[in-house]
Amino acid sequence: MLAAPLSSLQPVAMRPLIPIIALISALPLYAQTVPVSPTEELRTQVSEWVETMRKIQQEENDWSRDQEVLKNYKEGLEKEIADLKEQIAAAKTRKEGGDQQSLDKVAERDRLVTAQEELTRQIRIMEEALAAKLPLLPESFKKVAKVSVAIEALNRNLQPAADKQTDDVGKRLTNVTELLADIEKFQQSVQVYSELHKDAKGNEYNMQVIYFGLGLAFAVNEDNSFALAGRPAQDGWKFQERNDLAPQIQKLLVTATSDKDISFTNLPLIQP
Repeated sequence: MLAAPLSSLQPVAMRPLIPIIALISALPLYAQTVPVSPTEELRTQVSEWVETMRKIQQEENDWSRDQEVLKNYKEGLEKEIADLKEQIAAAKTRKEGGDQQSLDKVAERDRLVTAQEELTRQIRIMEEALAAKLPLLPESFKKVAKVSVAIEALNRNLQPAADKQTDDVGKRLTNVTELLADIEKFQQSVQVYSELHKDAKGNEYNMQVIYFGLGLAFAVNEDNSFALAGRPAQDGWKFQERNDLAPQIQKLLVTATSDKDISFTNLPLIQP
């Protein structure tokens, strides 16, 4: 890109006028001081005129050259202006795109935070509801290693306030779902446990207890002299003596714990 200093361009317009003014001002003075013949005077004037025309032509050439320089300088500036406009437009587009991406990221972050807060709230509701139902679980079932660990974690997570919870949300959700899965598995099966129970006189017996999920249970001791029937309650399982059912319960236990002697056993539905 060509450029000419302004200091070199400013005198250009004045150059053609300087020799002419100097010639006009000098001719009368010269005529008054030096006597010359007409032929010599004509020769001098012609010579000076030729010199003046030469200088004028030189100035015109210089002006044409300077004009070309200015033209190239103008074209260069116009090209630079066009390039700058393109760069500004591209930068504006990038900025708008970057701003939109930033807004999208902020919105996505806000959605994730809201979702996490809602998930945390729902898990707390699940934990509280599940803890309220723990008394419905038989003590033998709650002593199973996997179940015991899950219940311990559940109770630990319920101790701090909801906004002071420190355990990971994913960990808490896993604990609740696995505990619910174990409870559901127990609910859909028949389980037999060895438990200690007391009679009305305070005598303690080692008994085999058969649970029909979370709905009903029967128990009998080894010699069939003491039998119980149980139902869950809000504060735990309640058993009542039903010694009259001891033979049937013993028969039921044999059927439930072996592949032999399969038979039907009639037992009453105990009221809670």
